[in-house]
Amino acid sequence: MEPDNVAAEVRQATEDCRAIGGRPNADAMLKVDDLNGDGGEDWIVDFSKLRCAGATNPFCGSGGCSLQIFLWTGGSEWTRVFDETVQSYRLTRVNGRRAVAINMGGSACGKPNYQTCAKTYSIERTRLAPLR
Repeated sequence: MEPDNVAAEVRQATEDCRAIGGRPNADAMLKVDDLNGDGGEDWIVDFSKLRCAGATNPFCGSGGCSLQIFLWTGGSEWTRVFDETVQSYRLTRVNGRRAVAINMGGSACGKPNYQTCAKTYSIERTRLAPLR
């Protein structure tokens, strides 16, 4: 079962879809994994996976779709450590450590938005640390 703050994001997404006349299906939005290796469940909320039948996904635009990452910080606490618009992402390893490689719209790197800006973040205990 997802934590309350993660569930609230999904609930808001489905409400936003309904508000524009869509029929939401959020079944594929969540991914759970121990991203930082601390033994706790971490959560990825991928808004590109929201199906909003009959309407345009309100969380996607020319630069991509919203992506949020929540890391478990102990007890019943999950902290949102990433909340950006991305074109794509993939979990990877850099120097043996878990990392997330993200493609964003070019505007994230001072380029035209139709171009791609690649960023990689090391997944630390309580944060994402930029690598490049």
